[in-house]
Amino acid sequence: MAPNPQPNLNIPSGSTPVTVSAIDTTLWLSGIPTESMYDPPIPGFGRVRCGCWSLLITHPSGRNLLYDLGMRKDWWNCAPAVGIKEYLENGTLESLDVKKNVAEILEEGGVGLGSVEAVVWSHFHFDHTGDMSSFPPSTKLIMGEGGKEAFMPGWPVDPEAQTLESDFEGREVVEVDFKNSNLKIGGFRAVDYFGDGSFYLLDSPGHAIGHVNALARTGIDPPEYVHMCGDSAHHCGEIRPSKYLPLPDDISPSPLPLTHATPCPGGLFSKVLRNGSKENHILELIDPGAGTYKQQKYALIYDDEKLKETVREVEGFDACEEVFTVLAHDWTLKGVIEEWPRSLNGWSKKGWKTESRWKFLKDFGEAVVHGA
Repeated sequence: MAPNPQPNLNIPSGSTPVTVSAIDTTLWLSGIPTESMYDPPIPGFGRVRCGCWSLLITHPSGRNLLYDLGMRKDWWNCAPAVGIKEYLENGTLESLDVKKNVAEILEEGGVGLGSVEAVVWSHFHFDHTGDMSSFPPSTKLIMGEGGKEAFMPGWPVDPEAQTLESDFEGREVVEVDFKNSNLKIGGFRAVDYFGDGSFYLLDSPGHAIGHVNALARTGIDPPEYVHMCGDSAHHCGEIRPSKYLPLPDDISPSPLPLTHATPCPGGLFSKVLRNGSKENHILELIDPGAGTYKQQKYALIYDDEKLKETVREVEGFDACEEVFTVLAHDWTLKGVIEEWPRSLNGWSKKGWKTESRWKFLKDFGEAVVHGA
């Protein structure tokens, strides 16, 4: 099946690429049962098990940014209101492990932390904010719109906060000024961070207050980009298939190589297609804690309608052949992409988009092969 015409993302022209590297933050968690997190529940698709990517962005001038930090190594020192210990005790989280902070990983690789100009939090959740106190005060913290009012001050100044005051203390905290930007990329309001078209911050609301995506120009000829999506979606099944990228009749490489050789028939997955549609993403995120939060701003889904709009925009970026989508928790990329200290630049020539695009379907193998 041929894909439908791609949307026009209206990415401004530019001649300056940045280098983008994916860092395995060493977080590994086995989390919420998927039947309480996704609609519809799919038999055999048990718990969310994943790591978390941090992205290092290096401008030709030598300026360094980080997009997300994963989770702090001493996770027990997160704000008490996050409730991690309770999640582990009641089984909401099955297991949790973090071996290193991103700051340690960089230093071990020879990157001085003083060279990191800023850290961009895609959003405030504990598995993305890391430990800002491990960076020098010269490293700025960048948040999306509304972040300062919603999440500052942190704990213990605000006893109910899920952020930590130590992350803000002594450093400049910058809120991205989307209101005064006339730039839109796709349907997202955008800010050109370096001012040369190499790296854009994108306003991507819904999952959390101030959620920010990013778009990096990683190649000029041919043009290529890396779209950093944070938790705009947690699983590729939330953005694929789509009206721009229907499920193909033949899937290559096969997502189920042990039972179905390449090419794998797309019809095999008809059992898990929402509404039976090859043009409708398979999973819809729901909030397992809906109605239980003291403050709605801490919910898994802050604004359901805006999140759906954001997901539709991400689908458009994802279907564009010049754009490589990186969801923070997409561990199907593990073993496909080259990780830091190597870069994602040149991903198009290396075929990583094609190799990884339908790999997530392996999560539904039990349902489609054994009819669970």
